[in-house]
Amino acid sequence: MLIVIALLMIAVAFAAYSVIMMSWFKAPSRSSEAAGASAESRAEAEDRLVSARREFRAHLLDARSHLRLSDALWKAGRPVDSFYVTYAARQLFSEDAFRRAHAEVVLGAGGPAEAMRRRLDGLRDASLTVPIHAEIAREHPDTPEGRQSLDALSRLAAGDENAQGGESARLARTALEELHHDDPAHPGKLAALGMAFFARGDFALAHAVASEALAKNPNQAGAAQIMGALALQQRDMDGAMRWLAASWDRNPDDLYSASKLAQIYDKRRADAEGALPYYLALYRQNPDFADGGEPVERRIRETLDARRESLLQNAPVEGLGARFALDDASLRAEACLRAASFKDPRWIERLGELLDDDAEIVRRNADFALFEIGKKDPEAIRARRDYWLGSDKPLVRIRALNLFADLDGKSALPALAAALRDPNPAVRAFAKVMVLDHYFAKLPEAAKLRARYLAEERDPEALSLLARFPAQ
Repeated sequence: MLIVIALLMIAVAFAAYSVIMMSWFKAPSRSSEAAGASAESRAEAEDRLVSARREFRAHLLDARSHLRLSDALWKAGRPVDSFYVTYAARQLFSEDAFRRAHAEVVLGAGGPAEAMRRRLDGLRDASLTVPIHAEIAREHPDTPEGRQSLDALSRLAAGDENAQGGESARLARTALEELHHDDPAHPGKLAALGMAFFARGDFALAHAVASEALAKNPNQAGAAQIMGALALQQRDMDGAMRWLAASWDRNPDDLYSASKLAQIYDKRRADAEGALPYYLALYRQNPDFADGGEPVERRIRETLDARRESLLQNAPVEGLGARFALDDASLRAEACLRAASFKDPRWIERLGELLDDDAEIVRRNADFALFEIGKKDPEAIRARRDYWLGSDKPLVRIRALNLFADLDGKSALPALAAALRDPNPAVRAFAKVMVLDHYFAKLPEAAKLRARYLAEERDPEALSLLARFPAQ
């Protein structure tokens, strides 16, 4: 009997174990599903980055290819590299060309929502704009145009309904209430309504709107934004940070929370490093964003410069190899400067590879490091001259030409003449702007090269760059 009972217990245990094992195979846990989805997302982001890098190097004179690379770097988890690519594009292209590319590629502007916004052209009466803004926000809330319309409605609704022109405030409030009622899960619609109450000083009503939404959905990002604003108004910094961080984590389009978190870290806590992720996010959405009059672009550069200098100031020459491969353009750029100070020829090959880096700051610093090494050991650099100037990578050809013009002076003129007839229009244009006009502006031989090149150049993008950077 004991043996029979023991066998039955073993059979039951084995059956239960089999059921558990089969359930594992048939229905993976949520954490496994999340991990699988995350891995798939990472793989897709890396594929997009590979494609964007290829397009960037094939179309160096197209602002959209620069912004696509920046966007792909951001989505691949490399925000610093993304910043430097966007920053370089702002310097390289006209304001109109950059803005169009940024709106199209990063913000996703255009399409039906843009066509609907054209109906606002010429309207001076604010009350007449309300139904148009409401329609855009209802049909396209997650587009740049939809967010702009929600912001416009929120500003109008913050006005005094009993004052002159108060009709537009009443209409806007009613429109926001209807938008939220029809789509209560949307964070932007709720935030627009609650922040309108907040802006006109009706804090109790703003709190009531947020509390009601949180009772139904504790993860409502729009409600968290409103609660964060209320906590700031009450000088509750800890509460504000909790609410604003919750909103930001759930809604990456919430630039209000990002800006307030950046201010708290940078201005109140003197923690520029803690503010950096929020500044980078603000810059990605709006490169013209300014905090109290200071452009966020400048603050980011100052923070990155201070950080990279402090992190690598004691890096030994032997330890530079790993730094050249970091997923942070500011640290790769600083590693190049350290290599320049050491003038150690062991890093020539690695620096040569960085002449093709995604970020202009890294390419420029690698060029400088090779120049400094070349002053100490010129033959070690000249041994790579033909290899770099004849590279199949246009960025390498451009930077190598600049390097040898700096290192060899007039001896680089034959290479410059060849570059001005390079099959790649970007190489031709940059050879003229970066090298011919910079190093050889007053040489008679250079004047002939310039005249010949300008007579031969037909590429519209190259001509656009030349017009933007005329010879001085």
